[in-house]
Amino acid sequence: MSFKKSLIPLAVLAMTQQMVLAQDAAKLERVEVTGSLIKRTDKETPAVVQTITAEQIRKSGFGTVEELLRANSAIDSAGSIQDGAATGFVNGLATASLRGMGAQGTLVLVNGRRIAPAANVDVNFGRGTLLNINTIPKSAIERIEVLKDGASALYGSDAIAGVINYILKKEFNGLDASASFGSADDGVGQTANASIAYGLGSLEDKGFSLYGGIDVSKRDRVMHSELKDKGLYDHYNAYRNLNGETTRFTPDSIASRWANYYRVPPSLTGSTTLDGRSVANNDVSGANYLGTMPGCPAELTVGQGVANRPAGFTNAQASLRTGSCRYVLDDKAEAVSEQDRISGQLRANLKLGSSWTGYADLMLGRTQSTSLNAERAITTTLASQQVPLVIITPKLDGSLAQRGGIVLPVTHPDNPTRGTANPQPVQLMYRFHDLPALDINEQTALRFALGAEGSLGAWDIDTALLYSRMDNKRTQKNRVRSSLLDASIAAGTYRFNGEVNTAAAIASVAQDAINDGDSSILSVDVRAGRELFALAGGQASLAVGAEARREEFNANADANYLAGDYVGLVANLASGKRNAYAAFGELSLPVVKALEVQAALRFENYSDFGSSTTGKLGFKWNLLPQFLIMRGTASTGFRAPAISQIGNASTVSFNNFQDKRYFDPIRCNTSNAANPVSRADPPDLRDCNLLNFTQGVPLAQRPGNLPTMIAANPDLKPETSKAASVGFVFSPTRNFDAGLSYWYIERNKEIRLQRSSDILDAYLANPANSAQIVRNPNPGTWLPGQANSGPILAVIRKYDNFNFTKTAGLDFDLNARFPTQEIGRFTLAVNGTLTKRFDEQILAGTAPRDLLGSSTSEVPKLKGNLRLGWDVGDWSSWVRHNHTSQLARIGTTEPCLTSTSLAGAYRRENGSCYVGAERSWDMGVSYTGFKNWVLAANVLNLTDDYGRSIDIPSSFNFWDSGTASQIGRRYNVSVSYKMD
Repeated sequence: MSFKKSLIPLAVLAMTQQMVLAQDAAKLERVEVTGSLIKRTDKETPAVVQTITAEQIRKSGFGTVEELLRANSAIDSAGSIQDGAATGFVNGLATASLRGMGAQGTLVLVNGRRIAPAANVDVNFGRGTLLNINTIPKSAIERIEVLKDGASALYGSDAIAGVINYILKKEFNGLDASASFGSADDGVGQTANASIAYGLGSLEDKGFSLYGGIDVSKRDRVMHSELKDKGLYDHYNAYRNLNGETTRFTPDSIASRWANYYRVPPSLTGSTTLDGRSVANNDVSGANYLGTMPGCPAELTVGQGVANRPAGFTNAQASLRTGSCRYVLDDKAEAVSEQDRISGQLRANLKLGSSWTGYADLMLGRTQSTSLNAERAITTTLASQQVPLVIITPKLDGSLAQRGGIVLPVTHPDNPTRGTANPQPVQLMYRFHDLPALDINEQTALRFALGAEGSLGAWDIDTALLYSRMDNKRTQKNRVRSSLLDASIAAGTYRFNGEVNTAAAIASVAQDAINDGDSSILSVDVRAGRELFALAGGQASLAVGAEARREEFNANADANYLAGDYVGLVANLASGKRNAYAAFGELSLPVVKALEVQAALRFENYSDFGSSTTGKLGFKWNLLPQFLIMRGTASTGFRAPAISQIGNASTVSFNNFQDKRYFDPIRCNTSNAANPVSRADPPDLRDCNLLNFTQGVPLAQRPGNLPTMIAANPDLKPETSKAASVGFVFSPTRNFDAGLSYWYIERNKEIRLQRSSDILDAYLANPANSAQIVRNPNPGTWLPGQANSGPILAVIRKYDNFNFTKTAGLDFDLNARFPTQEIGRFTLAVNGTLTKRFDEQILAGTAPRDLLGSSTSEVPKLKGNLRLGWDVGDWSSWVRHNHTSQLARIGTTEPCLTSTSLAGAYRRENGSCYVGAERSWDMGVSYTGFKNWVLAANVLNLTDDYGRSIDIPSSFNFWDSGTASQIGRRYNVSVSYKMD
């Protein structure tokens, strides 16, 4: 009896809700929601769509929309590139990744249509198409809809994990202006933003409307030297010293403005006893050191301001030579790059009769990011007469560019031995101090749509011609050119004496290196929808459409790149074009009053790889109408190979692997597993650490990342996917709703680069598998009596279709709005994602890897936030807690947990075996007491939490490098004015 009685109030409440909402529904117009092409009054679709309104963006406290999206629980940091600092070949880009599937598995739309990808080729992120989101004007956004479900059946390629749809304002009447200023503690990392928009007219009243706006923003550069107060700096340096690394900001480079000079010996074999230690003759602190150019300041001179054995030196390391000059690399270590943005939108609407509206939509944007790097040194490796070519760089044609260091002949005016009793050529460890090392990336976006919306008979029609283009220009200032340097040394035009050279002398050795690129989409589409017939639950509806699209992509480099003339510099090339044609449809069947069934199908044909057919089924079941909804979907999806993967492309990258350490089977003696040593004389660090494994390896013994040369693959097939979701929406009252949704995504035939580790595994298992291994062809580098035994210089990789990634989890949300009281109105919102699995299998026949909660996938087990709002009178305030669970580091965390070394124990005792969890607090307040004005202030990371770090927390190993959160606690004030 008690159970039956408990159902009575629930039923009454549900009926009341249904009556009230039915009355409201009669007033609503039908709109299109992301994830469906059928217009509807009910915004709850079978798929989960999260809507972020312009007001929510304003009240979030985040400085940029990209930062807001990164806080979304479904968005991971691995495939979501931030634009804060130089990252490979993509400085200045910002992308978004859903469910750990990367930017290439997340489709970004503007007003429901595509944007052109960035004209960058980068193998480190995205594994293909990169859709840049930081050129979209923030003030033009009406809302952002995040579809957390596969949607290829509606939108085509890339929508494997979901869709992020920016809906821009279509009509606005009046003036809207805003300005904001932000800064971290002590004025570090200042940002300034301003926007103004104006609209006039009215489609309903005047038959036309016009809206336009512009956004500008500026971000200051942040150096690591400005962030020494973040984290546990003293503990971090203590750990570094125990781990064989020097304290940060120690003068740590031998390449200096005041050059250290060395003899050029016949050979670098053997060793010499110095300071009681046996020092290899190829060591820059070894017997071949002759002296240092005059002028080195005392604070950079060994034996004065620099100790011969700085803290962190291991017993095996040679003491620094007294009198040598050093350089502090950390002084030029940048955390966040300088950036300027400008973007705008212009929208015009014109009524074309009683049932049609024409529109034109123009969006422009430019983002320029300028990174500052340490002044360049072309090498810190000694050469000999036997092995003179010590700088080896892969070229875009697959060959190797090789050259020596800076060797001054006896006749050069800066050769210190000139005119002495023993004149000889000398090689310099020199830093080009008068060549500012700026890296400038400019991303320019253009998007123009011309379309019409209206009705023809029973059909609602939307058709548009779209042109979208992205241009990229990267300028690396003052790059040393090999041919110019050789000619300058011979002529004595550039001076190496520590003085600032003339502009003409600088031009005699260096030139700006320029990459540029463009990508574009030209498309025309038509979409039509109508009601078909009556069913028990309402009108069945149909939407159909077709699209024709032309895609072009070009990434170029100047002729000096092709010739390999920029010392130590690589670039990526790609070019291609293709056509795509698609036909699609969607059907909505309200089979009974409480149950709606949806089905969608899309056929798409590409001119370069073939065709793909994808489908989707979904349902929405009102178990208790307007009280408890159950919904679910099942779909298939695909991703077309990027033009840079399947077309005409040449790519170079640098690679490391941290799961395990790789040894050269020919050149490394591993008989003592605890201390493997190179068989070469002089020893080569690469021999016993091919892929630059760092765990437990002192800094002085790390060889740097291994170069890899990459080839496109015209035989690539598209990736395919399966996705499913099922969940509930519980809405017992107008003031409370909660949702829980289970989701599953499986991606197959994944387009990846061959991993260097897999190539090496195959080679180690069978030395005949050596076709992709590039060794030094110089006989002077071979082991005695072993032909073709030079050190491994590079591996050759290519794109291919590999196996799968599978992920699943739960999304949850809760929203409560408490009735207005005298003390104000309170709101509570909780949103989060609990990921239950993230498995990856690259090679068939191997065991899948569980990467959930690892730094490899960067998919945390739990990510979410809780927000409490309080509105009273003209005041509005909020507080938010953000949580992201810790990440295990494969190959590092487990050894740390059991390590008996001093460094390992110290890290473990400080709770730093994992990438730390984020547990930050934000708060904000706004005031609307002045007519048309809103004044606001907020603080992000209120407690200055810095737990999201590798090892002991510090700015240098903050996990999400380049993000605004790397600079710690931040303050922001804003003012906005709106007049209708």
